[in-house]
Amino acid sequence: MEPTDTCPFPVPAPDTPAANALDDVDLVVLAELCDAFFEGDPSDRDRDPHLFAIVDSFGAFSIMEFGPVSYLQLHECIVPPPRCRALVLQCGGWAAPLDPDGGIDGSGRIVDGRSRPSRHPLRRRMFSTTVIGNDVEIVTMMRIAGDAEPQLLTGECAGRVPDAMRACWSRRTADRAA
Repeated sequence: MEPTDTCPFPVPAPDTPAANALDDVDLVVLAELCDAFFEGDPSDRDRDPHLFAIVDSFGAFSIMEFGPVSYLQLHECIVPPPRCRALVLQCGGWAAPLDPDGGIDGSGRIVDGRSRPSRHPLRRRMFSTTVIGNDVEIVTMMRIAGDAEPQLLTGECAGRVPDAMRACWSRRTADRAA
């Protein structure tokens, strides 16, 4: 597998689990593939968020790069291309330890109606690769500054990035989702 001219990670080969165009996309494999090409320090704040679309090109996947995007563009403007099978957003941000109740202030309370990692006293910078596809399934590989290995996050998620990804993914039309 080789990276494309416009993409920092390779297109999954047609025989890999992530590239079987007849089945749901294996978003965990896709997130791991995309994350594997991360180079640098998760604490680097100079990285712009980049959006990529994984498109079914007659039985094989290709990548369409949107390039740098803002949260507002992703949430309100961007429409996935025809035959889009998944969207991949790579961006930086903040991570903080959560207590068992999902709060970030150590008491189990959610501050301001939601968890805000950027306000936590133990916050650290992070770099994430978030993938959305199938029936609004979201998978994230998160690299936290100071941690040796990335974390894989699946299941329910909340926050600006997943909210914006869901909003963008919802703009696919029937012919785009087929």
